[in-house]
Formats: sequence, C-alpha cells, structure tokens
Amino acid sequence: MGGDTVDAVPIGAWFGKGKRTGRFGNFLLAIYNEDSEEYQTLCKIGTGFSDQQLEDCYNSLNEIKVDRKPQYYDVDTDKFNPDVWFEANQVWEIKAADLSISPAHTAARGLVDAAKGISLRFPRLVRVRDDKTAEQSTSPEQVRDLYVAQDSVKGVPKNDDVEEEY
Repeated sequence: MGGDTVDAVPIGAWFGKGKRTGRFGNFLLAIYNEDSEEYQTLCKIGTGFSDQQLEDCYNSLNEIKVDRKPQYYDVDTDKFNPDVWFEANQVWEIKAADLSISPAHTAARGLVDAAKGISLRFPRLVRVRDDKTAEQSTSPEQVRDLYVAQDSVKGVPKNDDVEEEY
C-alpha cells in the first residue's frame, strides 16, 4: 500500500480483554458506498492505539452507540457481530501493509471479484479525521484502485522477491 492511507468509519466494536477490559479492544471499520448508500466493511482493527487514544475512542464512540445494526450497514453478521454498534459518525485515517481480496468483508465487492470484497491487512490507526464526515470516507472505487495498484497484484516482483545474479 506504500504511503497510501484509507479513511474509514468505525461502525462497531468488541469489548477488550486484559489491559483493555472496560474499553473497546477491536473495531469494525467500513467505507461508504454512495451508489448503494451503504457502509461496507473493510477490516477489523485493534492495533496502533495508545492507551489515551483507546480511552478517547471509547468515550466518543460510547456517545453514538445504537441498539442494533443499522439496515444500511452491509455486514456479514455471521462473521462480524460486534458487541456494540455505532452511528456512522467518525472517520479514522488507517495505514495498512496491503490490501487483499476478502470473502468476509464487503468493501468494493464486485469491483475486483464478483462475490468478494477487499480488506486491509495489518491495519493501524494513524489519526482521527475531524475534517471529514462519514460519507467522505474512502470510496469503493478508491479501495479498488489502491488494490490493483499494488505491485503484487500487477505482477511486478518486490525487491525481496528478486533473486540476485552472481
């Protein structure tokens, strides 16, 4: 994924364990599909948070909890059923190692693979974006473009895949 980041929306969370007890430990992130007017799941994230960020996220997201998953959330609840659902209200800038085809996530479904979406591998939080609304999150088309632009998808070997000649 290089230096690229994705702007995603936290739509659900699971309660943490260990030092994260009493807070959220993992979050379900989504992007907004303007055509279908739905939020499509992109990844689960639980890394890249300082203790203060986890506390801040817990406090701000707790204010926008909803009783059940909104109908406009395109989520496979057999695979992802968070302890808590949120209104689509915040935008988080996320950096990841790369993007991959996902049978579980729904982001950009049908744009690369007819039945599968695209997910972020090893996502981590960069920052909360106060300058964007949830509808301004990264689009499915932008996720597809980031996926197909990867060297591994284009078939270009990465530097560590190239054998040196002696």
